[in-house]
Amino acid sequence: MTSPLPAGVLFDMDGTLVDTEPHWQSAQESLAAGAGTVWSQEDFEASIGRPMERWATILRDRGVPGSIEEIINQAVAHVSAQMRAEMPWLPGARELLTELAAAGVPCALVTNNTRTNAELLLEVAPHGALRLAVSSDDVSAPKPDPEPYLTAATRLGIDPARSIAFEDSAAGATSAHRAGLAVWFLTGHTSDPGVPARLLPSLDSVTTADVQAGLARAEGTPQHA
Repeated sequence: MTSPLPAGVLFDMDGTLVDTEPHWQSAQESLAAGAGTVWSQEDFEASIGRPMERWATILRDRGVPGSIEEIINQAVAHVSAQMRAEMPWLPGARELLTELAAAGVPCALVTNNTRTNAELLLEVAPHGALRLAVSSDDVSAPKPDPEPYLTAATRLGIDPARSIAFEDSAAGATSAHRAGLAVWFLTGHTSDPGVPARLLPSLDSVTTADVQAGLARAEGTPQHA
């Protein structure tokens, strides 16, 4: 008897399913350069997984013209154009989505990215793999608050306690953990010691059976061959 399937699997977007982070870094650097200032590697790394308003405020304070919303919109337009040109899937992402869909496991996207970019990914994902997306436009409190994951679980009609989240940022892992999901963390760096994450180098070679076994371990459920 094998372990039961999870109620659902929720995926972060940037750095987990697709590698759009270089596009965001390029957009931020371009905005900074246009204002005669610099956006450093340290600035970019500090922005990963955080609300867009945070880094847009920093850019505005350094002299980038426009409102916070206008600065974000400029960056979003840059990233959207790059995504439309070629979706930068990370290794194993499409394969895992396809396998989970075939097994009938409900999956969704949970991201601090915009609805525009989230919907772009839904359009090109394997057919039926991602049933919905919860973006920064859909919640009042983005990651690390649990609201994004709780919202996705509610919309999918799944029990967070029987679900798994794939994340690559400390803010995202904290959000998922606070929402009650088991977390598989793709970078191995989290500032929250309370996040009991399973660490993975990538989604490459992760299978539905791995997800089943991982959830069973998180729940302390005996596993049978």
